[in-house]
Amino acid sequence: MRLLSVAAAVLVLALVPGCTSDDGDGGAGSGGQGGDLPTDAKLTTYFDAVGSYDPEQLADAQEIAADGSPAQGYAAYLAGYSAAAIAAGQAIDDAEVKQVDDGFEACGGTGNADECVTWADLEGADGELTDFTVSGTSLDDALVDLTGQAPIEASGLYTVQPEYAYRSPQSGTLYVVVTITAGDVPLAPRPGLYIDQDTTITGEQTRSPASIEPGASSPVVLAFPEAQDAGLAGSVTFGMKVGDSRESIGFDLVDPAA
Repeated sequence: MRLLSVAAAVLVLALVPGCTSDDGDGGAGSGGQGGDLPTDAKLTTYFDAVGSYDPEQLADAQEIAADGSPAQGYAAYLAGYSAAAIAAGQAIDDAEVKQVDDGFEACGGTGNADECVTWADLEGADGELTDFTVSGTSLDDALVDLTGQAPIEASGLYTVQPEYAYRSPQSGTLYVVVTITAGDVPLAPRPGLYIDQDTTITGEQTRSPASIEPGASSPVVLAFPEAQDAGLAGSVTFGMKVGDSRESIGFDLVDPAA
């Protein structure tokens, strides 16, 4: 199976044009950005974490974003994706980044050196980052927060908590992050299916652990290629080996808070 990837950014340690100091109010003063943004230092911390693919740094980045905002969800999604890659022994290298007129352009990372993505149109409120676009696509059109869903459980065997779904504007691949906790037996999740109305997409292997030992917990990524024409309100089903048996797990891409 071919390995799928998702791109992310890293912000170099430099001031954003138009700002007076590292600790000044309302950072990122370049054109196309609005609202009461965090300071330049905090924005640097956020995007540097995005490019680092380090779960701890990405946890810190979530504190810079407004609670429940797309910007916070984006950092949380990347934290789960990164942790799954690390658990699979396929940690992701930093991306190369440069500043552009309306934001930041990052090249490399999980993709080839010449594969680039642009983050622009930064928005903020009360000194916290709230939103931005990814290669011209709003996060509202790419990211679904699933954390409010109830976990899927089988007592003593497993717990599956849906976390986030994200469709890459670059590749069109839909990535769905879940956290799986094993009970008394080992678990082995398998690629699944994504169904949206008349569209069915077969999942493929990506950076994600192949098995979870008893008592352990790990993010797992389900990848569905060529999903650019599918809606983001379909259903996910995947198989999972549970000890010596096999079970089917399913849930919808629905944010209960929406």
